[in-house]
Amino acid sequence: MIGRFTPLYILANLGAHLGFLPLLVLLLPRRVEAIADGEPLVLLSQLLLLGGVTASLAHIASGAFSDRWIARHGNRRGPIAIGLALLVVSYVLFSQAFTVPSLALSMVCFQVSLNVMFAPLGALLTDHVPHERKGWIAGWLNMALPLAGLAIGLLGFISTQDARWPFLLLAGAIALAVLPLVSLWPRALPLVEAKAERAQLAASLLPRDFAFAWIARLAIQTGAAMILSYLYLYVDLVAGRSAVFPSQGASEGVATLSVIATIVSLAAGIIAGRLSDRSGRRKLPLIATSLAAGGALLLLAWAPDWRVILAGYAIFTAALTAFLSVDSALVAQLLAGHHRRGAMLGVMNLTNTLPAIIAPSVALLLAAVSFEAATLRMMLGAAAAGATIAAIAIAGIRSVR
Repeated sequence: MIGRFTPLYILANLGAHLGFLPLLVLLLPRRVEAIADGEPLVLLSQLLLLGGVTASLAHIASGAFSDRWIARHGNRRGPIAIGLALLVVSYVLFSQAFTVPSLALSMVCFQVSLNVMFAPLGALLTDHVPHERKGWIAGWLNMALPLAGLAIGLLGFISTQDARWPFLLLAGAIALAVLPLVSLWPRALPLVEAKAERAQLAASLLPRDFAFAWIARLAIQTGAAMILSYLYLYVDLVAGRSAVFPSQGASEGVATLSVIATIVSLAAGIIAGRLSDRSGRRKLPLIATSLAAGGALLLLAWAPDWRVILAGYAIFTAALTAFLSVDSALVAQLLAGHHRRGAMLGVMNLTNTLPAIIAPSVALLLAAVSFEAATLRMMLGAAAAGATIAAIAIAGIRSVR
């Protein structure tokens, strides 16, 4: 068990979330709007599509690489350090990217480096945390999602226009969060194995249950990608035209939503994870939170004024944070003791990267037949349907209650 190293793990995981969320939600869309010639949704979708394809391949390869690394060295520090160094370089590239080709190159470098770092970080929950504490630790880890949302808010308030320095500031914050883990993590810690009395049953059901867990996370994360990747344009095109946030620009509107959602959802993952540990049940909270996320997405799709938008986004962020916390514990429990758990987590991470392909692909398709505000509303409606699919898939899992 990671014991006294848990704070280092939680801090590094926050650094990883800082590594992608503020960039994809605020800094990249703002840079795209600054250089796009009248069609920011199309250019942003193309860049996100490129990034999603890159990330899908990079995370699987990085997970397999970290499996070989821990087998040889007894830990996963090396890949984490390599990824961190490359990630800082990618942020420097982004800060200087003011053309479409340079943004595309920066996106590829960013996704490769992020996943080299993120894949081994995610595997530590499966490696070293006992089943009865997985929900609790996963809750703390997924608190990184609303905290990264708070970082979006801070960046939106202190930098209301596109500039180089926010990219560099964020790169420094990421390094400060991840370096303590890289520096102080021990050479080796005990690995968690599947409990003997359940090992045979779990092994026989693993392919089926893993597939259901994969479908559920893909469905819920696709909804997250549709709102998070296009939140800046949603505020600018949908909320702005509906006279919501009338006294604010898009940056301040995104910042307002992010800060309020952070306050509401900060403890959601910790509470959900702890309750799932104590009850020994993972499925019921996952079904409840996926349905709550779907309802919140419908509120956002047809929001009549700013109060509904604030409530919908806060509920969605809280439900997503709680879902991901319990789901992380469930997947880590499924894969405990598996000799290729890093690679299988890489396959599971396709549920994070494929939405980055699906969301912009849907946006590009819909943009060809409707104007941008209607496109965003239809995407949110589809995302709400995906949340219902997630609840159905979770119900089909048998080896974990």
